[in-house]
Order: sequence, then C-alpha cells, then structure tokens
Amino acid sequence: MKRLLSISSIIFLWLFVSFFLLFGLVAVFSKVSDTKSFDTLILSTSKDVFESPQNLALAPKEILSAVRGEDARPVLVERFIRENGSPMVGYGVKFVEASDKYNLDWRLLPAIAFQESTLGKNMPFGTYNAFGWGIFDNTTKSMSFQNWNDAIFTVAKGLREDYYNKGLETPETINTQYAGDKNWNKKVITAMEEISN
Repeated sequence: MKRLLSISSIIFLWLFVSFFLLFGLVAVFSKVSDTKSFDTLILSTSKDVFESPQNLALAPKEILSAVRGEDARPVLVERFIRENGSPMVGYGVKFVEASDKYNLDWRLLPAIAFQESTLGKNMPFGTYNAFGWGIFDNTTKSMSFQNWNDAIFTVAKGLREDYYNKGLETPETINTQYAGDKNWNKKVITAMEEISN
C-alpha cells in the first residue's frame, strides 16, 4: 500500500508540474504569437530605417536582409555616403528618388559622385558638383548647382537624356563620352558593387 501511495504521489506531482509547464508555455506562446512572426517583429522595430535612413545607415547587413517589404536602397546608399565621410550625408533617399524618376541604375549616381569627387569631398568649393558634370577639359569651368538636391536631380536627368536615351546605359558605354580616363568605368563599377554589398 505504501508503495502504491508513493507511485501515485509521484504521478500526481509529475502531472501537477507538467500542467504548470504547459500553462507557462501557452502563456509565452500567446505573447510571441501577437508579433505574428520574427520577421514582423524585426520589421516593426526597423521601420524608422526607411523614414530616416541616416539614423540607421550603418546597420549590420543581417538587419537589412531581415527587413522585408521595404526598400533598402536608400539605407545602402546612405551607408556608403557615411562610410566615405561625404558632405552629402542625408541624401541617400534623394539619390534613389532621382534614379527611379529617370529610370537609372540606383547605384550609378552615387558611384559616379564617388569616382569624380569622393562623394563631394574633392570638388570646386560651393559648386555642389560632385559628379564632374559639365567638365570637358582642364580649361572648362565645371557647372554649379544650387544645392545637393539640385545637383542629384539635374545629373540624373542629364544621364537619362544624354546617355541612356542614346543607348549608353552601362559604365563601360558611358565612359566613352563621360570621362577621358579609360579605367573610369572600372572604378565606377567597383563603387556600385560596394554600395550593394
């Protein structure tokens, strides 16, 4: 009888503990299920990346790849701008907007600006011409723009009208008209790859 009582107490204790563990797991699961999924949780905590990309421009690639349903391009461009100490910080979104408006590769404008002036660090003061736009030789004064926004959209429009519409859509083909340096296209391609990596 004693042995039977001992076995039944062990079974009772095991059922009691199992019940509370099960109850605890259900409670935890209901909290987690409110988030719908881990991706949703990450997305909801990362929404501000796209509203203000400069706030999280240096986010690890793992976070950027986890964010789904949003456009990571402005964040990638902004990260590239910041990593290079550019005065164009905060304009990652504008680069992408201009590229979309004129149907250009979204990496081309920042890559050209990197090649021509290290993203605005090495250019004639006050011109906002980070693209070397309008420079035909060493005697020609470069064009000036009112601000970064004006420069980005004007050059994007010019690339569309003067290059893309004439079949010059890659750095290799653009190089023939844009720059005297025969290796210019390779440097632009390297910058484009850096932006998207």
